[in-house]
Amino acid sequence: MKKSQRIWVLLAMGSIIISAHTAAAQAPGYADISFPAAGEAVIGLATLVGSASHPFFTEYDLAFSYQDDPSNTWFIISEHVKQEIQSGPLGIWDTTGITDGIYRMRLRVFLEGRETLVVLIENVRVRNYTRIETATPGAVVDQSTPTHEFPTSTPRPTPLPVLAGNGSQMVARAFSVGAVLGLLGLLSGAFYFFARQRIRIRMGVMRTRRMLRQEERKHRKQA
Repeated sequence: MKKSQRIWVLLAMGSIIISAHTAAAQAPGYADISFPAAGEAVIGLATLVGSASHPFFTEYDLAFSYQDDPSNTWFIISEHVKQEIQSGPLGIWDTTGITDGIYRMRLRVFLEGRETLVVLIENVRVRNYTRIETATPGAVVDQSTPTHEFPTSTPRPTPLPVLAGNGSQMVARAFSVGAVLGLLGLLSGAFYFFARQRIRIRMGVMRTRRMLRQEERKHRKQA
């Protein structure tokens, strides 16, 4: 292959790699804020929910700013988050330290190669000290520390202990226990009969001796 052909092949391969990387970086659905949505109201500690995930993911950050701030100043909520999130909690926004008003949210997902995916949520209303004007569908109000909620487990009766192992092992153990108990029963019965026999013999000997003494007394009296 000629040198010029090699150069064209390398350029083509580089173009394909760059195009694939760019297409992957622009893949939809990897940077998203599902709560709060545009126009929703939040109170207190708000759990921001969404997705920050990508094949070339490195980290993400969250920030907020005033809706009509000409200086475009952003205040960090979470930064340098290395864990990918898919439809889960992205961070916690503490709105108790800011004034009520209209804000906007920003999620930036940083990718390898310095590409960045950016999502903006406009007109988020903070209403800690003023009445929420209208009930916004889907708005979540949370004045306590957010936690993951799980279904409440219903108390159940304490299960009876079960012998561990499969069926054959359980049968073998039951047979062994039964054999030991049976052997103990036989030994107990044998000991009982042995002791009873010994007592009967001893009682017979004592009766015989008593009868002999009585006979001796009779002979002495007759003599």
